[in-house]
Amino acid sequence: MAAQKVAVVALADPSTDHVRLFHAFVFVFELKDSGIDTGLFLDGSAVKIIDEIEKNPSDAIKPLYDRAIKEGMIKKACGFCANAFHIKNKIIQSKVSLTADNDHVSMSGLVKDGYQIITI
Repeated sequence: MAAQKVAVVALADPSTDHVRLFHAFVFVFELKDSGIDTGLFLDGSAVKIIDEIEKNPSDAIKPLYDRAIKEGMIKKACGFCANAFHIKNKIIQSKVSLTADNDHVSMSGLVKDGYQIITI
């Protein structure tokens, strides 16, 4: 049996749907800790979490975010959305990889790479 791969694609806005984004991080670590190859992909408004964490270091997501950065669990952030929300430079500073400026996270690319996709 092939190894399982799961991509958690977060779309939730941290300012209006904080709990959903919190759970995206929780689910990524649950999967990882269970031995499943997984990663978190930020698209849509979810890219704003990087800026939100910088502005509010006491945010409940901060410890999960820090662990995700340390362990390389945030695989990609949407370059198009980073530009749209004017936070591209903050994402670059965070060391999270961006898609090209005019591209979103590629669902077909993830599927072709063998990932099952969960959107949050």
